[in-house]
Amino acid sequence: METRSSTTSLAHAPRLTVSLLGVLRDVLGFGSRGGRSRWARATQALVAGAAVVTLVVGVRTIFAPSPAGSVPYSATFPQALAVSTAERFAEAYYTWDESDTQAHADALADVMVSGVPRQAGWDGSGKSAAGDAAALGFSIVDASHAIVTVVVSVTGYSGAPGSWREGETVQQALSIPVQVVGPRTWVSGLPAAIGVPDAPQGTPIAPLPQDEATTSATRPVVTAFFRALEGSGAALAGERAERAPGLGGTLAFERLRSWSVHRSDAVRKTGTAVVQWETADGAALEQQYRVVVTRDGDTWNVSAVTAAVGGGTP
Repeated sequence: METRSSTTSLAHAPRLTVSLLGVLRDVLGFGSRGGRSRWARATQALVAGAAVVTLVVGVRTIFAPSPAGSVPYSATFPQALAVSTAERFAEAYYTWDESDTQAHADALADVMVSGVPRQAGWDGSGKSAAGDAAALGFSIVDASHAIVTVVVSVTGYSGAPGSWREGETVQQALSIPVQVVGPRTWVSGLPAAIGVPDAPQGTPIAPLPQDEATTSATRPVVTAFFRALEGSGAALAGERAERAPGLGGTLAFERLRSWSVHRSDAVRKTGTAVVQWETADGAALEQQYRVVVTRDGDTWNVSAVTAAVGGGTP
Protein backbone atom coordinates (compact mmCIF):
# COMPACT_ATOMS: atom_id res chain seq x y z
CA MET A 1 0.00 0.00 0.00
CA GLU A 2 2.83 2.40 0.87
CA THR A 3 4.70 1.50 -2.40
CA ARG A 4 1.63 2.33 -4.51
CA SER A 5 1.17 5.68 -2.79
CA SER A 6 4.82 6.65 -3.36
CA THR A 7 4.65 5.64 -7.01
CA THR A 8 1.56 7.73 -7.58
CA SER A 9 3.16 10.82 -6.00
CA LEU A 10 6.31 10.46 -8.12
CA ALA A 11 4.25 10.04 -11.25
CA HIS A 12 2.62 13.43 -10.70
CA ALA A 13 5.90 15.22 -9.88
CA PRO A 14 7.06 15.80 -13.54
CA ARG A 15 3.62 17.08 -14.48
CA LEU A 16 3.70 19.61 -11.59
CA THR A 17 7.21 20.73 -12.58
CA VAL A 18 6.21 21.19 -16.23
CA SER A 19 3.15 23.21 -15.23
CA LEU A 20 5.20 25.49 -12.97
CA LEU A 21 7.79 26.09 -15.71
CA GLY A 22 4.99 26.85 -18.10
CA VAL A 23 3.57 29.51 -15.78
CA LEU A 24 6.99 31.12 -15.37
CA ARG A 25 7.58 31.06 -19.12
CA ASP A 26 4.24 32.73 -19.78
CA VAL A 27 4.77 35.36 -17.09
CA LEU A 28 8.34 36.20 -18.10
CA GLY A 29 7.72 35.96 -21.78
CA PHE A 30 10.41 33.31 -22.40
CA GLY A 31 10.17 31.90 -25.93
CA SER A 32 7.70 34.55 -27.03
CA ARG A 33 8.02 35.44 -30.68
CA GLY A 34 6.07 38.61 -30.21
CA GLY A 35 9.11 40.38 -28.71
CA ARG A 36 7.91 42.00 -25.46
CA SER A 37 9.38 45.31 -24.31
CA ARG A 38 12.19 45.43 -21.76
CA TRP A 39 10.01 47.21 -19.18
CA ALA A 40 7.25 44.66 -19.55
CA ARG A 41 9.71 41.79 -19.14
CA ALA A 42 11.34 43.46 -16.11
CA THR A 43 7.98 43.99 -14.44
CA GLN A 44 6.97 40.42 -15.15
CA ALA A 45 10.28 39.20 -13.71
CA LEU A 46 9.64 41.03 -10.44
CA VAL A 47 6.13 39.60 -10.19
CA ALA A 48 7.38 36.10 -10.93
CA GLY A 49 10.18 36.42 -8.35
CA ALA A 50 7.71 37.50 -5.69
CA ALA A 51 5.46 34.57 -6.59
CA VAL A 52 8.34 32.09 -6.26
CA VAL A 53 9.40 33.54 -2.87
CA THR A 54 5.80 33.40 -1.63
CA LEU A 55 5.51 29.79 -2.80
CA VAL A 56 8.74 28.75 -1.05
CA VAL A 57 7.86 30.53 2.20
CA GLY A 58 4.38 29.02 2.16
CA VAL A 59 5.71 25.49 1.73
CA ARG A 60 8.23 26.01 4.56
CA THR A 61 5.49 27.32 6.82
CA ILE A 62 3.35 24.25 6.19
CA PHE A 63 6.07 21.66 6.75
CA ALA A 64 8.15 23.54 9.33
CA PRO A 65 5.86 25.94 11.22
CA SER A 66 7.39 28.42 13.62
CA PRO A 67 7.30 27.23 17.23
CA ALA A 68 4.66 28.87 19.41
CA GLY A 69 5.83 31.25 22.10
CA SER A 70 6.51 29.51 25.38
CA VAL A 71 3.90 29.93 28.14
CA PRO A 72 5.17 30.19 31.73
CA TYR A 73 4.21 27.27 33.96
CA SER A 74 2.64 29.69 36.42
CA ALA A 75 0.02 30.63 33.82
CA THR A 76 -1.34 27.10 33.44
CA PHE A 77 -0.42 25.26 36.66
CA PRO A 78 -3.53 24.47 38.78
CA GLN A 79 -2.14 26.09 41.92
CA ALA A 80 -5.42 26.15 43.87
CA LEU A 81 -5.93 22.41 43.33
CA ALA A 82 -2.33 21.65 44.29
CA VAL A 83 -2.62 23.66 47.51
CA SER A 84 -5.91 21.98 48.43
CA THR A 85 -4.42 18.53 47.84
CA ALA A 86 -1.34 19.31 49.94
CA GLU A 87 -3.46 20.64 52.82
CA ARG A 88 -5.66 17.54 52.82
CA PHE A 89 -2.59 15.36 52.76
CA ALA A 90 -0.96 17.16 55.70
CA GLU A 91 -3.99 16.57 57.91
CA ALA A 92 -4.29 12.92 56.84
CA TYR A 93 -0.55 12.37 57.23
CA TYR A 94 -0.47 13.43 60.89
CA THR A 95 -3.79 11.79 61.84
CA TRP A 96 -3.47 8.16 62.94
CA ASP A 97 -4.59 5.65 65.56
CA GLU A 98 -2.93 2.30 66.07
CA SER A 99 -6.33 0.74 66.77
CA ASP A 100 -7.43 1.56 63.20
CA THR A 101 -4.46 1.68 60.85
CA GLN A 102 -6.68 1.16 57.80
CA ALA A 103 -8.31 4.58 58.29
CA HIS A 104 -4.91 6.25 57.98
CA ALA A 105 -4.08 4.31 54.81
CA ASP A 106 -7.47 5.07 53.24
CA ALA A 107 -7.18 8.81 53.93
CA LEU A 108 -3.73 8.92 52.33
CA ALA A 109 -4.85 6.88 49.32
CA ASP A 110 -7.36 9.62 48.44
CA VAL A 111 -4.57 12.12 47.76
CA MET A 112 -1.40 10.10 47.00
CA VAL A 113 -0.30 8.45 43.77
CA SER A 114 0.04 4.68 43.76
CA GLY A 115 3.45 3.19 44.47
CA VAL A 116 4.03 5.17 47.69
CA PRO A 117 4.00 3.13 50.93
CA ARG A 118 0.37 2.82 52.03
CA GLN A 119 1.10 4.27 55.48
CA ALA A 120 3.49 6.93 54.07
CA GLY A 121 6.24 6.01 56.51
CA TRP A 122 4.17 5.60 59.71
CA ASP A 123 5.07 2.47 61.70
CA GLY A 124 1.50 1.87 62.89
CA SER A 125 1.91 2.79 66.57
CA GLY A 126 0.48 5.57 68.77
CA LYS A 127 -2.19 8.18 68.16
CA SER A 128 -2.10 11.64 66.61
CA ALA A 129 -4.66 14.12 65.27
CA ALA A 130 -4.15 17.04 62.90
CA GLY A 131 -6.22 19.89 61.52
CA ASP A 132 -6.27 23.53 60.39
CA ALA A 133 -3.74 22.92 57.61
CA ALA A 134 -2.74 26.05 55.70
CA ALA A 135 -0.33 26.45 52.79
CA LEU A 136 2.38 29.06 53.37
CA GLY A 137 4.57 28.48 50.31
CA PHE A 138 4.29 27.31 46.72
CA SER A 139 7.08 26.59 44.24
CA ILE A 140 6.58 25.28 40.69
CA VAL A 141 9.19 22.74 39.56
CA ASP A 142 7.95 22.15 36.01
CA ALA A 143 4.71 21.88 34.07
CA SER A 144 3.51 18.91 36.16
CA HIS A 145 5.26 19.18 39.53
CA ALA A 146 5.32 21.63 42.43
CA ILE A 147 6.38 21.80 46.07
CA VAL A 148 3.84 23.10 48.60
CA THR A 149 4.81 24.19 52.12
CA VAL A 150 1.99 23.48 54.58
CA VAL A 151 1.71 24.26 58.29
CA VAL A 152 -0.67 22.05 60.29
CA SER A 153 -1.76 21.86 63.94
CA VAL A 154 -0.84 18.45 65.39
CA THR A 155 -2.08 17.08 68.72
CA GLY A 156 -0.17 14.18 70.24
CA TYR A 157 -1.56 11.52 72.60
CA SER A 158 0.01 9.35 75.25
CA GLY A 159 -1.15 6.09 76.79
CA ALA A 160 -2.72 3.17 74.99
CA PRO A 161 -5.89 2.36 73.02
CA GLY A 162 -8.89 2.86 75.25
CA SER A 163 -7.04 5.20 77.62
CA TRP A 164 -5.47 7.84 75.41
CA ARG A 165 -4.56 11.14 77.09
CA GLU A 166 -4.56 14.24 74.91
CA GLY A 167 -1.27 16.11 74.89
CA GLU A 168 0.02 19.41 73.57
CA THR A 169 -0.99 20.82 70.20
CA VAL A 170 1.93 22.18 68.19
CA GLN A 171 2.48 23.65 64.74
CA GLN A 172 4.40 21.48 62.29
CA ALA A 173 5.42 22.21 58.71
CA LEU A 174 5.77 19.88 55.74
CA SER A 175 7.32 20.34 52.32
CA ILE A 176 5.01 18.29 50.09
CA PRO A 177 5.66 17.22 46.46
CA VAL A 178 2.57 17.54 44.27
CA GLN A 179 2.01 16.24 40.73
CA VAL A 180 -0.62 17.05 38.08
CA VAL A 181 -2.16 13.96 36.50
CA GLY A 182 -4.99 14.71 34.10
CA PRO A 183 -7.64 16.88 35.76
CA ARG A 184 -6.43 16.14 39.31
CA THR A 185 -3.44 16.83 41.50
CA TRP A 186 -1.82 14.21 43.72
CA VAL A 187 0.92 14.02 46.32
CA SER A 188 3.70 12.29 44.41
CA GLY A 189 5.97 11.09 47.22
CA LEU A 190 6.82 11.20 50.89
CA PRO A 191 6.91 14.67 52.47
CA ALA A 192 9.81 16.35 54.24
CA ALA A 193 9.44 17.88 57.71
CA ILE A 194 10.82 21.42 57.91
CA GLY A 195 10.82 24.21 60.48
CA VAL A 196 7.75 26.40 60.73
CA PRO A 197 8.53 29.60 58.79
CA ASP A 198 8.71 32.77 60.87
CA ALA A 199 6.14 35.50 60.28
CA PRO A 200 7.60 38.42 58.31
CA GLN A 201 8.57 41.45 60.32
CA GLY A 202 6.69 44.59 59.34
CA THR A 203 8.20 48.01 58.85
CA PRO A 204 5.96 50.89 59.97
CA ILE A 205 4.67 52.98 57.10
CA ALA A 206 5.25 56.71 57.44
CA PRO A 207 1.94 58.59 57.90
CA LEU A 208 0.74 60.63 54.94
CA PRO A 209 0.25 64.41 55.25
CA GLN A 210 -3.21 65.16 56.61
CA ASP A 211 -5.79 67.46 55.06
CA GLU A 212 -7.14 68.90 58.32
CA ALA A 213 -9.94 70.96 56.75
CA THR A 214 -11.35 68.03 54.76
CA THR A 215 -10.90 65.67 57.72
CA SER A 216 -13.03 67.96 59.90
CA ALA A 217 -15.64 68.55 57.20
CA THR A 218 -16.12 64.86 56.40
CA ARG A 219 -15.97 63.34 59.89
CA PRO A 220 -19.77 63.58 60.48
CA VAL A 221 -20.46 61.98 57.08
CA VAL A 222 -18.08 59.10 57.72
CA THR A 223 -19.47 58.56 61.22
CA ALA A 224 -23.02 58.39 59.88
CA PHE A 225 -21.90 55.96 57.17
CA PHE A 226 -20.49 53.44 59.65
CA ARG A 227 -23.49 53.84 61.94
CA ALA A 228 -25.73 52.88 59.00
CA LEU A 229 -23.39 50.04 58.09
CA GLU A 230 -24.18 48.14 61.29
CA GLY A 231 -27.74 47.57 60.07
CA SER A 232 -29.05 47.04 56.52
CA GLY A 233 -26.28 48.94 54.78
CA ALA A 234 -25.32 52.39 53.56
CA ALA A 235 -25.53 54.19 50.24
CA LEU A 236 -22.38 54.95 48.24
CA ALA A 237 -22.13 58.10 46.16
CA GLY A 238 -21.59 57.58 42.44
CA GLU A 239 -23.26 57.22 39.07
CA ARG A 240 -24.34 53.61 39.69
CA ALA A 241 -26.00 54.31 43.08
CA GLU A 242 -24.40 51.32 44.78
CA ARG A 243 -24.84 50.29 48.40
CA ALA A 244 -22.38 48.88 50.88
CA PRO A 245 -23.98 45.71 52.35
CA GLY A 246 -24.77 46.03 56.05
CA LEU A 247 -23.55 43.89 58.93
CA GLY A 248 -27.07 42.90 59.89
CA GLY A 249 -26.56 43.63 63.58
CA THR A 250 -23.67 41.21 63.99
CA LEU A 251 -21.56 44.17 65.15
CA ALA A 252 -22.76 47.37 66.82
CA PHE A 253 -21.15 50.70 65.97
CA GLU A 254 -19.51 52.28 69.03
CA ARG A 255 -17.50 55.19 67.69
CA LEU A 256 -15.14 56.47 65.02
CA ARG A 257 -11.90 56.30 66.96
CA SER A 258 -9.86 58.15 64.36
CA TRP A 259 -10.34 59.64 60.90
CA SER A 260 -7.73 61.27 58.68
CA VAL A 261 -8.01 62.44 55.08
CA HIS A 262 -4.76 62.33 53.11
CA ARG A 263 -3.72 65.58 51.52
CA SER A 264 -4.05 65.61 47.71
CA ASP A 265 -5.27 67.74 44.81
CA ALA A 266 -7.61 65.04 43.55
CA VAL A 267 -11.38 65.50 43.49
CA ARG A 268 -11.80 62.18 45.27
CA LYS A 269 -10.17 62.27 48.68
CA THR A 270 -8.91 59.15 50.44
CA GLY A 271 -8.73 58.73 54.18
CA THR A 272 -8.12 56.12 56.87
CA ALA A 273 -10.76 55.34 59.50
CA VAL A 274 -10.36 53.30 62.67
CA VAL A 275 -13.78 52.11 63.82
CA GLN A 276 -14.65 50.56 67.19
CA TRP A 277 -17.37 47.93 67.04
CA GLU A 278 -19.01 45.95 69.81
CA THR A 279 -19.57 42.21 69.40
CA ALA A 280 -22.72 40.36 70.49
CA ASP A 281 -21.04 39.30 73.75
CA GLY A 282 -19.96 42.86 74.56
CA ALA A 283 -16.32 42.76 73.47
CA ALA A 284 -14.77 45.82 71.82
CA LEU A 285 -13.26 45.27 68.37
CA GLU A 286 -11.26 47.82 66.37
CA GLN A 287 -11.03 47.66 62.59
CA GLN A 288 -9.29 49.83 60.00
CA TYR A 289 -10.83 51.04 56.72
CA ARG A 290 -9.78 52.91 53.61
CA VAL A 291 -12.55 55.39 52.83
CA VAL A 292 -12.95 57.46 49.66
CA VAL A 293 -15.06 60.64 49.91
CA THR A 294 -16.28 62.87 47.08
CA ARG A 295 -17.76 66.34 47.07
CA ASP A 296 -21.01 67.37 45.38
CA GLY A 297 -21.29 71.12 45.80
CA ASP A 298 -21.11 71.73 49.53
CA THR A 299 -21.96 68.13 50.40
CA TRP A 300 -19.47 65.35 51.08
CA ASN A 301 -20.38 61.69 50.49
CA VAL A 302 -18.70 58.32 50.96
CA SER A 303 -18.09 56.68 47.57
CA ALA A 304 -15.96 53.61 48.42
CA VAL A 305 -14.91 51.58 51.47
CA THR A 306 -12.31 48.79 51.58
CA ALA A 307 -9.74 47.40 53.96
CA ALA A 308 -6.88 49.80 54.63
CA VAL A 309 -3.25 49.14 53.90
CA GLY A 310 -1.72 47.49 56.95
CA GLY A 311 0.64 49.16 59.36
CA GLY A 312 3.69 47.36 58.02
CA THR A 313 5.25 45.78 54.97
CA PRO A 314 6.88 42.33 54.77
